Amino acid sequence: MKNLGEKKSVGILLRCINKEIASIANKDLEIYGITLMQNEVLHYIYFKEKKQDINQKDIEKFFNCSNPTITGILNRLQAKSLVTREPSKEDARYKVIKLTGEGRHIVEKEHKVKAIQMEQRLIKNLSVDEAEQLEALLMKVLEGLKEE
Repeated sequence: MKNLGEKKSVGILLRCINKEIASIANKDLEIYGITLMQNEVLHYIYFKEKKQDINQKDIEKFFNCSNPTITGILNRLQAKSLVTREPSKEDARYKVIKLTGEGRHIVEKEHKVKAIQMEQRLIKNLSVDEAEQLEALLMKVLEGLKEE
C-alpha cells in the first residue's frame, strides 16, 4: 500500500501513461519497421490527404516539429516506400506528400485493430461509469489547458 507521501501529481501520472502507450505502440509497430512518430505522420497524411494536398510544412505545423525532424521522418518513410513526394500542381516548389498503397494498408490495419485494442487496454480496469467519467474529466482537463 502507498504511503501518503508517495502521491504522484497528475502531470507525472499522465507522463507515465503516455510513456507506457508509446512503449506498447512502438513494440506493436516493429513488424512494420516503423516508430510511433512515423505511424502518427502516416495517420495524419491518411486523414488529411482526402481533403487537401499535404506538404511538409503542414506536417511540421501539426506536430510542432522542426523542418529537420520531419524531413528525417519523411525520408525514412519514403525509403520504406510508405510515402511519396510529388511536385505540387499549383506550385512546383512544394512537394505533395502522399501515402503509397503499403502506407495506406498499414494505417488502415493499425487504426482498425491496434487503436481499438489500446482503447480497451486503457480502460480494462474501469467500470463503464468510470470510463465515461474518465473521458469527461480528460476533456475538461484538455479544455482548461486550451484556455488563455
